[in-house]
Amino acid sequence: MSVKHLYLIGVAAILGCGPPPPDLSGASALPKSGTLLTAVEIAAAKADNGTAYEAVQRLRPNWLAARGTMSSNVEASQYATVFLDGQQFGNIDALRRIAAYHVANIRYHDITQAGARFGIRGGMGGVIEVISK
Repeated sequence: MSVKHLYLIGVAAILGCGPPPPDLSGASALPKSGTLLTAVEIAAAKADNGTAYEAVQRLRPNWLAARGTMSSNVEASQYATVFLDGQQFGNIDALRRIAAYHVANIRYHDITQAGARFGIRGGMGGVIEVISK
C-alpha cells in the first residue's frame, strides 16, 4: 500500500467519526416540549390534515385529561379551557372546530400559569392556547 492510500483511509476515518450533518428542515432540530406543540411538529407527524383536537390527542394526549374538581363550584370545568389568538374560544371540544393546518402553535398552561396569564377566565383545568397562522 502506498502512502497516498493510507492518507485517504486516515482522512475517511476522521470524517466518519464527526457529527452528522445538520438537519436543514428544522423538523427534528428542536427537542419536543411538554407544554408546546408547533406547526412543524404537527406537520412532521402528518397530523395536520385533521382538527387541532386530533393533533393534540395524537401528540400531547395528557393535555386532554381531566384535572379533577378543585372547587365547590359544580359548574367549574375539570378540563382545560381553549383560547384562540388570546380570546376565550370555549371548552375542550372547541379544538374540534380548528383545522390543524391553521395552527402556528398550541401551548398548554397549567392552572397556575393560566391564572397568571388569563385570570379567572383560565378555569380550573388550565388553558390550551392556540395561536393561528
